Amino acid sequence: MLRGLIDLFALALCLGSFALIANGKARSGANPPHEAPPAQTRVMLIGDSLSVGAFGEAVQQHLASRFGPQNVMAFASCGSSPENWLADQPSFYTPCGYREVTPDRPPIYRDFNNGHKPRRTLTPKVEGLVRRYRPSVVVVQQGTNWMDRNLTDTEIANFTDRFIRAARAPGVRQIIWIEPPDSSALRKRQDRIHRLIQAAARRDNFEVIDSRELTHYVPGKTGGDGIHYNNDSSRAWAAKLNPLLDIRLRGRLATTR
Repeated sequence: MLRGLIDLFALALCLGSFALIANGKARSGANPPHEAPPAQTRVMLIGDSLSVGAFGEAVQQHLASRFGPQNVMAFASCGSSPENWLADQPSFYTPCGYREVTPDRPPIYRDFNNGHKPRRTLTPKVEGLVRRYRPSVVVVQQGTNWMDRNLTDTEIANFTDRFIRAARAPGVRQIIWIEPPDSSALRKRQDRIHRLIQAAARRDNFEVIDSRELTHYVPGKTGGDGIHYNNDSSRAWAAKLNPLLDIRLRGRLATTR
């Protein structure tokens, strides 16, 4: 009798151990049957005239190579500042160039052609863009046109905070602000704009890349007006900046495609 009870107890222990081992293997399997795949990273670029040209094109193509062209959207409006993209601000028609690249529409590119100004184009609003395209990352290239506008620090801070709130729609997990490059024409004013953007980054919890550390404007070589970069200089700027974007997006690159 006692021997039979011992044998039954030993059998129960063996069966329990086998169940625990089998359960552990199921939990540690490489492809759990009910685990959802990671969401794709979708990146939206919003810029000014510097992104209408070769710089914006190079950054957009770089992001497309990392995340797939179906997951990258780019919008750039010459002469624009963050407030021009806000829904509660007056409509802004760019008089000097526009670029738009999305996965669902043919690309739009309007710039000076044989010295003639491009057709005036309505700048879209950021609220509508994030609602339509549902990005998970927003890359902002803005601030250049604040350098020669008569705005107070308080006004710029307010516009920045509102723009970030509008861009940080549900699903947006990261915002990266590309600060303006070096400008020989506005060198005395650029420090102020960079200081205000960096203060907003600390306040509103977004990342910044200071493009002055990657560029140096040489009139007649880098460009002609002390602000805008020619094609070669724009691509050189992008070549230095794109690896910095990769570093900030490193955790998302593994979930692409």
